[in-house]
Amino acid sequence: MLARMRSAVVVAVLVAALLASPASAAPLTATQIRVGDHPAFVRVVVEFTGGTLTSSELAATDPDPFPDGFVRVAMIHAGVKSSAAPVRAHGVFARVGQAGSRLTVRVTARDRRFKYLSYVIQHAPERLVVDLYKSRPPKDAAQITTGRRSCLSLSSHKVTRKRVKAAGSERNLFEDMFVVRLRRHGGGIHRQKTVTAVDGRWSTSFAYRHARRQTGTLEAVEFSAKDGALDCLVQIRVRFGG
Repeated sequence: MLARMRSAVVVAVLVAALLASPASAAPLTATQIRVGDHPAFVRVVVEFTGGTLTSSELAATDPDPFPDGFVRVAMIHAGVKSSAAPVRAHGVFARVGQAGSRLTVRVTARDRRFKYLSYVIQHAPERLVVDLYKSRPPKDAAQITTGRRSCLSLSSHKVTRKRVKAAGSERNLFEDMFVVRLRRHGGGIHRQKTVTAVDGRWSTSFAYRHARRQTGTLEAVEFSAKDGALDCLVQIRVRFGG
C-alpha cells in the first residue's frame, strides 16, 4: 500500500512538471541502453538525443530492488520518444517503455541480488545513469568509506559477537538523519538503527540478536525524500555473529 501511494505521488509530481514545461521544449529520444558491471554496482545507462534532461522530470516509482529484483524510473517530458532496444547483460534485463509523454526505464534482475537503486543525469552527451547496488558483502574494490560529495564517511567501527559500534562524519543530509545497517551474508537486514549527526559528526552503538558466524556488511545509508532512491551510502565488509 505504501509503495502504491508513493508511486501515485511521484506520478502526480511528474505530471505537474510536464504541464509546467513549455510546449516548444526540444524533443528527447532515448536511443540506446548500455549495461556495465562495477565492483559495487551494475550500471544501466540510457542515452538520449535531441533535448535536455532535468531532475524534476525524473522519479523512481519502484526504488527497492531487493524483494523482487525489479526497479522503475519514470520520466515525463513533452514529446519524448524511445527507439532504444532492450538489453540483457551482467544479470539484468533493461528496457524503456513509452506511454504518451512518459518513458519508464524498467530493470529486472534476480531477487535479492541488489539492495539499492540510485540515478543521476549526466550531460554532453545526455544520459540517465541508473546504478543497482549489490546486496552481498562488498569485496575490497566495492567498499566505500566516503560517500558522494562526502555526504557520509565511516571513520571507525568495531563489530563483536554481540554489538556494533561505528562513527564518522555527515554533510548536508536531510535533517542530518540516516540509517546504520548490519546486513547478513545473503544481503538481508539483520539489525538497523536510525542515527542523527550532530555538528557534522555521528556515532552509534547497538546490540544485535544472535547469528551464526558469517561475513556481512556494515553500512550507513540515506534515501531521497522525493522518491526513496539511494541518496548516500558507505559500506564495508565485516565479520559478525558466532
